[in-house]
Amino acid sequence: MRYAQEYGGQKLHLVYEYGDFGGISDSALCGRNNNKRGSWRMTINVPLGNACKNCLRVYEKLERT
Repeated sequence: MRYAQEYGGQKLHLVYEYGDFGGISDSALCGRNNNKRGSWRMTINVPLGNACKNCLRVYEKLERT
């Protein structure tokens, strides 16, 4: 899992990381996608205190099952 941001100043969304070379999913756990921009602005490993609450809620639910 990585945190991704579509535009500057927005919340960081959780996205799946796949493949050996670090491919990133086009949609976040909360359902937001990057269709308007075409790609994520940035992806990082830490949330920096501005993570999407819906993504965190879905992630916790996935971890419990």
